[in-house]
Amino acid sequence: MNRAGKYLIECLYPNKCAACGEILGDESVLCEYCKSCINQIDYKNWCSKCGQSKDVCRCNSREFRFLGVTAAYINEGAAKKAYYSYKFGRRKELGPFFAEKTANAVRTVFGNMEFDALMCVPNTKRSLLRRGFDHGNSIALLLSKKLDLPYVRGVLRVRAFRKPQHKSEFVKRLENVRGKYYTVKSLNLNRVLLFDDIFTTGSTLDECAKELMFAGVREVYCASVLSVRLRKRPAEPAVKVDSVIQDKTQEI
Repeated sequence: MNRAGKYLIECLYPNKCAACGEILGDESVLCEYCKSCINQIDYKNWCSKCGQSKDVCRCNSREFRFLGVTAAYINEGAAKKAYYSYKFGRRKELGPFFAEKTANAVRTVFGNMEFDALMCVPNTKRSLLRRGFDHGNSIALLLSKKLDLPYVRGVLRVRAFRKPQHKSEFVKRLENVRGKYYTVKSLNLNRVLLFDDIFTTGSTLDECAKELMFAGVREVYCASVLSVRLRKRPAEPAVKVDSVIQDKTQEI
């Protein structure tokens, strides 16, 4: 395409910030303001086992089959808006950006750990028809190239459509994924990197890790673009012993 054609396309379809929609003068994904306020993950304060910051770590209350998880961004603010414009707004040109950021997160948290293959949590046919493209598979394929890993597709599959996970409470999420995923053949792999675009409670990745281990995979680690930050529970107000004794006395 000649220079005049490129100029015409830029005038008709200018590049916009993926988060706020501001018109950009270059090929950047985010404007300077959105870059400055994006929610980066503090990996020094990150629990790579449960996928949360250490102040809300869940390792003492819940066990996962996967051995570690990392993510590129917190699912809030500019990062959330930008990724949702890719996922729901069909801005497919943003795929390489999020694949690169996820690859950086894998390198940061898992270091020089060697993986035998990369796999992706499969989407239901209904989800693919609604969104118009396989958003997770697109990023996973790019991620495999950036990490120089074989991409294994079609072995992990999903059964008939159930209630969407993002609309479910924690307990319902656990119930929704039981028996939802399955494998179609045995796998003789030592360590697999499993990709899902958004890490919330870990129920989906945990169920998929279980099925992969049943199929022969020995270790499963996970990576996501976004991680939902759990809120720290407020401390319960302290109750004085004297007041308790007084209440018990009044009851008698």
